[in-house]
Order: sequence, then structure tokens, then C-alpha cells
Amino acid sequence: MQYRARCRAATLLLPIGVMIMSSIAAGLTGAPAGAAGILPPANPASNIAPSSADWLASIDAARAQEGVGTMSVLESQLDGLPVAEQVFTVVNDERIDRGLPAVDYMTSQLDADAQAGADAGTDPPLPSSVTGGAPVTFGGSLWSGQSSALEADYQWMYDDGFGGASTINLSCTAASTTSCWGHRDIILHEFGDCPSGPPVLSMGAAYSPTGAPGGSIAAIVVSSCAPPSDVTLTWGQVASTRTVGIAPLASGTGYWEAETDGTVASFGSAQNYGSLSGQLNSPIVGIAATPNGQGYWLVGADGGIFNFGDASFYGSTGGLRLNKPIVGMASTPDGKGYWMVASDGGIFSFGDAAFYGSMGGTPLNQPIVGMAADPASGGYWEVAADGGIFSFDAPFLGSTGGLHLNKPIVGMEASPNGQGYRFVASDGGIFTFGQAPFDGSTGGIPLAAPVMGMAPDNATNGYWMAAADGGIFTFGGASYLGRLVSSGD
Repeated sequence: MQYRARCRAATLLLPIGVMIMSSIAAGLTGAPAGAAGILPPANPASNIAPSSADWLASIDAARAQEGVGTMSVLESQLDGLPVAEQVFTVVNDERIDRGLPAVDYMTSQLDADAQAGADAGTDPPLPSSVTGGAPVTFGGSLWSGQSSALEADYQWMYDDGFGGASTINLSCTAASTTSCWGHRDIILHEFGDCPSGPPVLSMGAAYSPTGAPGGSIAAIVVSSCAPPSDVTLTWGQVASTRTVGIAPLASGTGYWEAETDGTVASFGSAQNYGSLSGQLNSPIVGIAATPNGQGYWLVGADGGIFNFGDASFYGSTGGLRLNKPIVGMASTPDGKGYWMVASDGGIFSFGDAAFYGSMGGTPLNQPIVGMAADPASGGYWEVAADGGIFSFDAPFLGSTGGLHLNKPIVGMEASPNGQGYRFVASDGGIFTFGQAPFDGSTGGIPLAAPVMGMAPDNATNGYWMAAADGGIFTFGGASYLGRLVSSGD
């Protein structure tokens, strides 16, 4: 179905944030089991007036009327992101907090389509297929005459119905109410399954300061039955205040969780050696513990290193211009060095960490999402979002690179003897190789927030998984010792 604005009305309404939207595909399906809030085909009974001039506060107040909790973002961190990533963040927050799966990827193709819409001040064109050839099975495009992603989200989600003369959804009229709440229905769409399982969700977003007098934000959300080949960002890399990782004690009696704002929480016998405070140049993307458990490092997306306890500073890339952001790090077996890995597979070595090679400069099917050190050889592995494994002075024991995954891989960990490794997907699916045992997963179980990483319990060969909301899932002999309650919750 098509939603088009009347040109004259669009011009008149631009100062208060006019929006236009289009969509293709079949009708909306019912709400998923266990979902929160109001989901398509149901919609709010009427527009909700903003509660204040603070758009995040207004969003939280409107969500409360649906029985949905506050949005898991900090305005200070959101403001530090490009507008396109802000839109990616808030759209996914709206979905996740209602029990819907997150949009997995942003892509070059969809970003370019969104930019065309933002530049023209209109809803962007919808592609028939994603890069790589997979047909689009559903697609929706959105546009808002705003410079604020939060204000655009408020209008798409909570002010998208008919409101008489103040209606800002130009497709929604007293004579044609079928187009009312169309933006919201796209954002909260429950995408239908593919023959092989759940669909792959991808998105593009863009901002233009000149596309409309008040600024111009455009976005596209699509589903396909195979992943796109031009991923630029995964949901696990998005800079909102969420748990980004877990680091364990070697004894298995404690662990730390870290958030993107540098907050660290300790559990069990793990001691808290400190957190970051104040504004960061880039969000924290990982945490690694020293081998004796008396300290830890935090690493930012720009490669900035922050050391606590007995963790020593051996260098960083915080002052360098990187081709791609850092997505993870690993300590050397003696704790006297560390590696950092970027999403293009580039490796940066410090201290006694030896450089054995990298995927930097090599075309990848999917971006690198994490790494693990081989405790036996001193080498390392890189893992991509499709489960592809790249081994450097470490044995190749298998991968999921040739398989269709329901959700992207977000992290990995190695067995204590170096003879096995595991991957974890954002839905908590676990994939084991070599001598690493499979002790269970959350694959197939609806989660409140996506899994962001995992860590081994070297004492029992079990493992922990950490979700974006701080939730901890234990398997094998790994013990539950507590969870971080996100400062963004």
C-alpha cells in the first residue's frame, strides 16, 4: 500500500514536523505471544499529547500509558551518535520493549535509499531486493521533517493518528483513516517467517539539514530471507546504554558486566575496581579481565583503553583514525598485553600481544563482531556476524559461515585448553566446535533484550551469556551470581 502526502498540506505542516510514509507487502499479523503494549493491528485510541518539551520524557510517559517501561537510552549518549544511528537505536528500543525482535542490520544500500529520501524531503524509495540478491519480503519507509530522532519517534509512534486540523500524518484524514498509525505499524510490524525460519531484518536511516526547513529524517525497514551483503552496523554495536559484555574470574566464582557508558558491576567474589564517569568520546564495546582476576580493561569503539585494578595500560588507538570501529578485545594469557579487533577484521596489538595477522583490508561477507585468544598457542580467532571464523596461529575447528542463521552471531569464547570454541547469536543460540561442549541455549525462547556476549566458566567448562538489559543466562556448571540493572532502564 502507498501513503503519499498532499504537497500543499506538506508545506503547511512542515514547521511542526510533517511526516509521510509508504509501505509494501502483505497485511499486518497479530501480536507475538508475551508481547507488551499495543501492537498492530491494534493502535492507540487517540493521539497522545507530549507531556513536556523533553521528547524522551514524553516518549516514556506515552509508553507508560501502554504499560511499557521507559526507553533504554540516555539522551547524552544518543546525542553523541549520528542521527542515522539514533534512529536505528530508538526504533529497535520501541520493538524490543514490546517483545518484538530487533532489526539486525543497517546496510549501505538502505542508508543510501534513506539519504535520497532525506535529501528530497520525502519518503525514500523502497528496493525490491537487498544487496546480495535476496528479495524484500516486506518493506516500510518513513519520513519526518525534524532534526531530532526522538521527536520523529514520538510523532511516528504516539502522534500518528487523526487529530483534526493538527494531524501531522498527512495520509491520515477523516475520510481515509486506514492510513492512520501507518508509521507506527511499520516500526512495530511483526515480520512473517521465511520458509527456512525467522526473517532477516535490515534498516537504513539518514538525515539532511536541507531536505526540509526543520531538518529531514528518513528511514527504511525491510525483511528478507537471506542477510544482505553490505552490512555497515549491527544492533550489537549500537551505542545506547546497554550491557555490552561479561568478563569472568578464572575460578568461576564471579564475573563483571559492563555497559556502553563505562559502568561496571561486579558479582560473586569479583571485586569492583571502578567505572567510568563523564562523557566518552566513543561508547564502551567490551570488557576483559586480567588472568588473576584483580583488574579489568574496558575498550571503546574508538580503541580507547581504560584500565582498572592491576590491569596495566599498554597502549590504545584512541587518538588514531580507524577505518572501522573496534568491536572487542582479548587479553594475552599472562595479562601483559591485549589485542583489539575492529569490525573490518583489523587487529591492534599492545604489550606482549603478538600480531599474527588480521582480516583488515580483506573483503568480508559480514563484519567481525568479536574475538577470543587461544590459551594454548597464544594466537587468536576472529568471528563474523555470520559465524565465519578466521584463525591466526590458532586452530580452525569449524564455523557457521555457510549456514543460514536465525540471528547474527554477536560473540565467542574459547575453551580453557584451546581445543574448542563457542559462538553465541543475538537470540542466545549457541554453536560449539572442537571440544567445547553444548550445555544449552536460549535460541527459540523470546528474550526481553538481545544477547550481547558470552564468557566461559573455566572451572566447569560451562558458560554465561549476557543480554543488553543486563540479564544473565547460565549453562553447564556456571553459577548465576546476579545481574546488572542497566542505567538506561
